[in-house]
Parts: sequence; structure tokens; C-alpha cells
Amino acid sequence: MGNLKPYTGSFQRPELLHLLRRTLFGVNQDDLRHFANLTLAEVLNLLVPKTPPLPTRDEEKPLRAYFSNPDPKLDTMEAYLNDKGEQVFAVEWGKTWVDTAIPSNVITNPANSRHVSLKNWWTGKMIHQEQTAYERMVQFYQTVLSTESSVIGDPNLAYFLQNLFREFAFGNYKALIKKITLDPGMLIYLNGYLNTKAAPDENYGRELQELFTVGKGPGSGYTEDDVKAAARVLTGWKVQRRVTGSNVLPYTYFSAASHDTNPKEFSAFYGNRTIIYDTTITDKGTFESVEERRAFMEMEQLIDMIFSTEEVSRFICRRLWTFFAYYDITPEIEQEVIEPLAEIFRQYNDDPDQLQYVLKAMFGSEYFFKQEHRGCMIKSAIEFHVGIMRMTQFPIPDVNKLDAQYYMWGVIRAYNTNAGQDLNDPPNVAGWPAYYQVPSFYELWVDTASYPVRKSQYEALARNTFSIGRNLVYNGTSSPSFDFKVKYAWFDFAARFDNPGDPNALIAEACELMLGSPLSQDVQTKLKTNYLLGGQANDHYWTDGWDAYKADPNTSIPEGKRVPGVLQELFMYLMSSAEFHLC
Repeated sequence: MGNLKPYTGSFQRPELLHLLRRTLFGVNQDDLRHFANLTLAEVLNLLVPKTPPLPTRDEEKPLRAYFSNPDPKLDTMEAYLNDKGEQVFAVEWGKTWVDTAIPSNVITNPANSRHVSLKNWWTGKMIHQEQTAYERMVQFYQTVLSTESSVIGDPNLAYFLQNLFREFAFGNYKALIKKITLDPGMLIYLNGYLNTKAAPDENYGRELQELFTVGKGPGSGYTEDDVKAAARVLTGWKVQRRVTGSNVLPYTYFSAASHDTNPKEFSAFYGNRTIIYDTTITDKGTFESVEERRAFMEMEQLIDMIFSTEEVSRFICRRLWTFFAYYDITPEIEQEVIEPLAEIFRQYNDDPDQLQYVLKAMFGSEYFFKQEHRGCMIKSAIEFHVGIMRMTQFPIPDVNKLDAQYYMWGVIRAYNTNAGQDLNDPPNVAGWPAYYQVPSFYELWVDTASYPVRKSQYEALARNTFSIGRNLVYNGTSSPSFDFKVKYAWFDFAARFDNPGDPNALIAEACELMLGSPLSQDVQTKLKTNYLLGGQANDHYWTDGWDAYKADPNTSIPEGKRVPGVLQELFMYLMSSAEFHLC
């Protein structure tokens, strides 16, 4: 095993594009200008910073942009009757529902609307992401630590789980696992709250090892007895659900009567370790009871024991490589990339910024920039649709038009779902098969069922006018969102290019920005002639038309009038190409 070889080659626009395609959701001209003329090290410092703080202000969290009736007087969503028989709202329109339980006597249950609100909000966070890999890491965690909001039930718990991904985006993986093990949403999802000494439930103990840490690779040697022992370690942790009539959110608590206090023995894979319930501890510390503190320390012993194996580092580094770089982990990649990357992971095993070091090393490695690892991955549904919105800088309304903002986020969220990636609701605890299913991996994103869906949806984004009707805005016509109407202006997209009046430069930059793999000069020339020049021979035919339209969008000059339509058809043609689905 050697050191991970750093990339020492040329770091120009092609290399920057490759790096940004893998770390952002789509790339636009502003992204390229933001990172222009920087070294690879300088770019990585911006892309992989310290984990930012969690949202604290209510307006930064998912908001109530849903209702049962656009007339506020008739709206019953989030409404209940108080002691005086008056209709009041648990959450007012435009306020966050986070940290607010659903009243037991609610008139119209908002649980599903809150789940959709969270999905739309998360989609918006991706579309409006800052120029860092933060949102991509949040998505990465959902592919490894997968949960289904439809199974968890409580939308607050789904939000809190996602916040763990945000809290540890570039942080310490072991610390994340310790927190998520006792998270109430995870306890519900994998039946941890049902795990008792009288009836041990092995669900979480199994997935903890198989899917979250050790994996099922060739070096994995944990046994069925290890699964059972892990389940016994984690007995007694419960979820207290909302008491009828109160506003108490579900939370984790410990039941000493349900905890197995006997020693738990593990196999040779874990060094024949025995985890004990330490009765010498007599001070409850910050816990509710001495018994809870002892059980908590057992849980920490279990996680520390699992992370003491080298296989955890290999497992997570393989998942990072297949998510960000390429799915085919050859013996060479295992030896030259995974092993040294895993060593970095272990070196920073207890560092709060552990994954920051790992990601910078991976993104800055020689193997990450090899030609065979560029333009070779099929975009997921989320990467595809969110990428279009970011690449085109689609004009989504701000919070002043809340209905319209959430409506457009919801359009993209629905597009992702239609194409096979329902955010926050993967198929099962293993996540979406495209991230782990050997040997197909990313090829599973596009098939005879999903490709026509993608096609109809990118054509809709390119051609359709999006508007919001009375039934979709709160407070009827008085809502500013009712004024929302947008048809994407492809002229605005091209106008951000460096030299759009030059047909050769426009074609070259469009192909470079939009396509995951390069087109030959011959093909680019044909695109120029067929679209921009309309079959003409001279480049000035396009330049004259561009200048005329730029000077006056209502121009009567024939060459100028055709510009918007020509651009739309050109960019739609590029989106129809196989290369547009690659990154």
C-alpha cells in the first residue's frame, strides 16, 4: 500500500469542469468564473470547507407553503379547535412547521404536506446550493444511511435525520453513526424502539454492520452472532411519541427494564471483544439515570469496536469513490486509491473534520482526473434535473413569492420522482440500486421506462410556460405568486457565454458546458451550420442576427427574429444527446 498519488498534471478548464460536475449539481458559467485562474488546491479549499452551521432561523427551514383551500377563511390544514371552539392554526402560513407537533384534534392532517414540503425544500437547497460540495455530501449520506420518510411517519423526525447529514457533511463519520444510532427517526425506521431484552430485534444491529459501516465486501468477517450481540447492546432505547393534546415531539428515551445487562461477546473479526454493562459507574452525569449512562456507554463501545476494524474505512472510501468518481473498483483502484484513502480515514478517525481530509485527498488525486474517469457516469435523476436548473440558472422566484417558489421546487422534485428517485423515500434501507447494484450501477438510471420520462421533462423545461393558478396560491389573487409566469429565455443562457456573437465560440462553449464528453470539431461545425447559420456559409449571418436581437428583442430584421427559436432548438438538441446524460 502506497500513498495516494496527488494529481500533478495540467489544471485547466477541462479539469475544472470535471471536478465541478462531480461535486456540484450541474455547472454554470458563474461557477466557472468563480473558480477561474485558481490552482487545484485553492479550488479544493473552496469546494470542501469546514462543515457550515445548521439552519437556525425559522425562515431557513422548510415552510408551510401548503393549504387545504386557497381561501384562508376556509383553510383547515394545520387547523384545530381551541378550548373556545375557535379555529386556530398550529402553524401559520409562511412559517416553519419544524419543531411543531401535529395536534391530536387537527381538522386536516398536514403530515403528508409537511413531508412534501421537506422534499421540495431539500430540492431547493440543491438548486440554490453554494459553490461547495456540501449538498452533494448531504445527498451522499442518504445513499448510504438510507431511510424512508414514509416509514418514519413524523415529518419532524425526517427533517432531524437530514440535519444529521448536514451537521456531519465534512465531519466525523463515527460521530455521525453514534448520533444516528439513537436518533428517534432511525429507531422507528429500523425497529430499534422495539428492541428489548425479552425480544431482541436484530434489524438495526444487522444494517449497522452490513450497510452503514463494515459492508459485505471480501474483508468483511462479522457473523450472525455479532448481529445478535449488537442487538443486545442496543436494547432498551425507546421513542416517546406525542401525548394526546400536547405539542411534544417524539424523542428518544431509555427504558432500563428493557435493556439486556448481560455481557455481549463478539467474534474474532472484532478481536473476541466483550462489551459489558459497567455497574461500577454510579454517577448519572448528564443522563436521566445511571442506567441510561451505562447503556449509552455500551453503545459507544460497540461503535468504537466496529470502527477499530480497518474494513470500515475501506467500506466508506469505496462508497465515496463509486459515488463521486467511478463504480468499477479494479484491483488497481483498490490498491492505489481505496487503501491509501482508507488510511487517511483511519488517521483522522477521531478528528471532527475527518471527511474534509478524505474528500480533499480523493478529489485531488491522480486517479480522480484520469481520462477514463471523466464523462463516464450516467447522471442520477436528481443530478439530471437539478443540474438543468443550475446550468441554465432558471429564474425561480424568491421567498417573496412563496407559493411560486415551492411550486417550482415541487416541479423538479416531482420530475426526480417520475424518473426513479423520490427524495427522502428510496426503495428500501439499501437505498437506490444504482449506487450499489453490481455490475450495473449507474446504468440503472436510464432504461426504456425512465428515458422517455427524462425526455418529456427536459422538453417541458425548455418549451413550457410555468405559471401558478388561483387554486395554487394562498389568499387568492392578492398573493404576489399569482403573478408568476415564466418561459425559459434561452437567449439569457447564451448571453452568459464569453462570446455568444461568434457562432464557433458559442457552439464550443455550449458543448463544453452541457456535454459530459467532448464532441469532435466536425460535429461542432455541423451544429453551427445546421442551427446557427441556417445552412448559410458565412459566420456573420449568425453574428448579425445576434447583434440585432441583442439590441432590440422586438427587431423586425429576419436574422434577428430567428435567434430565440434557433437557440431553443440547438440547446434542446444537445440535451437530447447521450453525452448530456453523462458527467
